[in-house]
Parts: sequence; C-alpha cells; structure tokens
Amino acid sequence: MHTRISMSENRFKKFSPDIDFSGTDHIIIGSGMGGLTAATWLAKAGKKVVVFERHYTPGGFTHRFKRKKGFSWDVGVHYVGNMAKGNPLRGLFDFITGNTLEWESMGDIYDVVHIGDQQYKFVAGKENFRNQLITYFPEESQAIDAYLRLLKRSNKWANAFFFEKTFKPFLSFLAGTIIKKQYDRYSGRTTLDVLNELTSNKRLIAVLCAQCGNYGLSPKHSSFGAHAIVVGHFMEGGYYPKGGSDQISLKTSKTIRDHGGEVYINAEVGEIVVEGNSVQGVKIGDKFIASKSVISNVGVKNTFHHLLSESALKKSKFTLQNVKPSTGHMCLYVGLDKSDAELSLPKHNVWSFNTENFDEVIDQITVENTASQFSYVSFPSAKDPQWADTHPNMATIQALSVGNYDWFSAYEKQPWRNREMAYEKLKKNFEESMLQRLYQLFPQIEGHVVVTEVSTPLSTRHFSNYKNGEIYGLAHTPERFSLSGLRPETKIKGLRLVGQDITIVGVAGAMLSGMLASITILKFGVWRLFREVSRIKNENRKTHIEAHIGE
Repeated sequence: MHTRISMSENRFKKFSPDIDFSGTDHIIIGSGMGGLTAATWLAKAGKKVVVFERHYTPGGFTHRFKRKKGFSWDVGVHYVGNMAKGNPLRGLFDFITGNTLEWESMGDIYDVVHIGDQQYKFVAGKENFRNQLITYFPEESQAIDAYLRLLKRSNKWANAFFFEKTFKPFLSFLAGTIIKKQYDRYSGRTTLDVLNELTSNKRLIAVLCAQCGNYGLSPKHSSFGAHAIVVGHFMEGGYYPKGGSDQISLKTSKTIRDHGGEVYINAEVGEIVVEGNSVQGVKIGDKFIASKSVISNVGVKNTFHHLLSESALKKSKFTLQNVKPSTGHMCLYVGLDKSDAELSLPKHNVWSFNTENFDEVIDQITVENTASQFSYVSFPSAKDPQWADTHPNMATIQALSVGNYDWFSAYEKQPWRNREMAYEKLKKNFEESMLQRLYQLFPQIEGHVVVTEVSTPLSTRHFSNYKNGEIYGLAHTPERFSLSGLRPETKIKGLRLVGQDITIVGVAGAMLSGMLASITILKFGVWRLFREVSRIKNENRKTHIEAHIGE
C-alpha cells in the first residue's frame, strides 16, 4: 500500500553557507517539476546533484499550503491526464517518484462546461468523447471527426517537435528543419483560425475551446498546437494524486535523496556565474558554489534577465522577440464544514462562461466582473480518496478566474500579507462575487463556508518569482513555438533550461522538459534509465491487468 509522505517526514534541509558543496556535478535552480525531474534522472545516473529552492517549501506549482482549522489546498495541480497504469506518461511519473505515487481517476466525466444556461460534459475515452459531442451537435459529426483527426496529427508532430530539442546543431539542421516546418502547420496558427475552417457553428467552437484556461489564452490568440496537446492530454480522463498534489514533489524529492542528491530550501540563487562563455557556478548571497553545469527551472525570462550579467546575456544571444508572459489569475480558496459526500460535491471540474464568445469574455473582463464572466471550479478534496480519512467533515473548493497583473501592480512593492486596504478591498470584492457564483452553481454549500482566502497575481509573483504574476510562463501563442532559444541547451556552455517554457504548460509538460535536459547531458547513457522506465511501466500494467482479472 502506498503511503502519504508528509513535509516533516521529508525533512528538507535549509541552505547554509557553511555546507560543503564541493564535487557537485549539477546545480538545479528551482524545485518545480522540471527541476526535480532533471535532478532525479541525473541522480539515478550517479551524478551528484543539488536543488536550490528560494522558498520554505519545494515543489513549485505542485505544492500545497495550509491554513487554519486544518484546511489545505493545491496551488497548481488540479488534474493530470494519461495516468492509467501502463500509459507511457504514467511510467515516467512512476520512475521519478520511485513507483510510490498512486493516482485516482476522476471517473467517466472529468470536465463539465457551462455556457450561459447550457451544460456540456467531457467524458473519458476518445470514442466516448466523440459520441458525447455528437449528441450535443448531431449535425456536426463530420466537423467533430475532422477535429479529432487534426488533434491526432498535430500531437504526432508535437512529440517529434519536442524531442528535436535534444538534437545537436548539425542533426537539428538536417532533421529539425523538416519537423519544425511540419509542426508549424498546427502550432503556427491560432485555434480559432483552425476551427473556423472546420465549422461555422460558434457554440461547437466554444465547447471545443472550453478548456482554454488550461493554457491561458482565448481562441483567437492561442496556438492550435498548444490547444491540441492539452485537449489530447485529457482525452482519456483526468487523474489526481492520492494524498494531494504535494505528493508529486515530496516523493520525487525522496527519490533524489535516495540516490545521493539533496533539495535545499531558503536557498535563493542571485546569480549564475559565467566566465568567457562557460558556466562556473552560482552565487547564493555571498556564497559561491562551483559547478560546470547549472540547470535553471525559474523561467527563461528570469534566467536570462535576472540571473545573468549583461555580458553573459549578450553571449547567450537569447531573445523573446514578441512573445509576452501568459495570463495571471485570481483564486478563491474555500473550506467547508461538511464532507464532499454530504454536500454531493463532484470530482469533475467546472468551466463556466457567461457567453460562447470566449475572446470577448476575456477581452472585456475587468476586476469587477471577472467572477461573473468566467470561472473554473475544482474540488481537490473530492478527488482525493485519502482526504476524508484525515479530514472528516471537511471539504475544499478552488474557484479561479482571470486576474490581470495591471489591476494590482500599484501594490507590487508592498509586503506579502501586509498590503494596504485598497488591495484587500479588491480581494474582498472578488471573494464575494465568486462566492455568489459558487452558490448559483452549487447552492447546497451556502451556509457551510467556514474558511476563505483569495490569491492574486501578486501572490503568484511572491511564490514563483514570475514578475508579471503569470502562471503558465510564456504565452502559448503561435509565435512562442517559433522561438529558437526555447531548448534545454543554451549558447552558454553548461547552462541548461527546464520548465514549462521549454515544452508546454502543466506538470506533465514541465516533467518532460526535465527529461529532455537530462538526455542532452547523459546522451546514450540515458537508455539504461529508459529501460528502467519501461520495466516499471510493464510491471504496473501487468499488475493492473491481473487485478482486473481477479475481479
């Protein structure tokens, strides 16, 4: 039986300048999923790795936070796709977590979309998904089939596109050019442009784009390539880590330590030291820590514009061109004094839009109307089968909406949890309006709300250090996929990049970036680790099949 790891059991070490870091092979900056994954692969290959996390808790967007009365909430992981036993992606997660993390299926329905007064269910399984859509739009069966074919073709080329990022320049020039050209047919176009060629049914287009919050852009701005990856990722249903989202990072960190590595907290890297065109190490305060390899998991913008000197930045030849940061968000965290079962709360997520024109919704959203225009509702305690055992007569909800950084920028220099009343008033107004929306969607919770807390883009900035409070790194526009610098290896020898900027949004995308970076370091030696991934995957698939036969 797999057990839940607590933060105290993990005993993360606080950074101290007195610690001896000599002999370090690889320094990883940031303990998000990309950094932890790279550290795991390298540690399992026998390398000495250290991970430096600036905050008091590791995990990036996989961590959870606790508040009064015993409530706790995720900050970023609401569901993950392709986690059935035997799935290749599940095998990769099992590899980094030491095969100790269990996943709970959200069931046949993983998302329910509300557009005005109408509801649309997203059901697990490609054929089920197709058939359900046709029940809503019987006259659009050809368009729906064409859409599913496009998803498959786009994602086929996406796999090649991301793996190409491990190629050396010569091979990239030969094969990469072809791959990029083929994938640009999908990633280089907006979602709306592609869907408009399939159908003129605006409501169908809206339903197909209802998960756009998962990549943070409305249809006229987003890359269809990003859209296809996200939709395809959840096509077989959603899953949630048993014990909570923090189990992903806690168990991955344990794997790192079991193989000789370490994760340090309260360790804010202030500079990546570069001499000539080669990495020499990092500085934390006045402490210089030598290493010929540094892997940054803090976002490409932070890496190049805040951790490198001006001369090193010029040598990197890195440019973002016209790609902007992704969107920010506001979130209402809700604690309830009855269980999920008592309140009949679902496992599935809810996407709620005021109208079917999502571009108009996002373009016209304001701090005053954000909750009524768009909301995303998740029920973490309902998804986690272990919650009721440790938190009887309690339930949690998260309700998110768009949060533009400009609405709060006037308060950015004020201290966290001690900003002026005008800022607190904005948060209070959002809380009241989002609660009203929740009461409309789930009237049974009214009278049972005992704890609330609101986060804004300034909260995201404080914890993630993204300067605009963005949650998805670089915006997933068509232009993003044309940037040549979004690769694990940089022009500076020994400096590598991981995280969602290198691949795609989400915990799975970030994890894959860590794997890609490891491939560039370990080269052919990585195949020994892939054999371990395959062995774990096959053993779990066999166990899963035998369990079903036994039923």
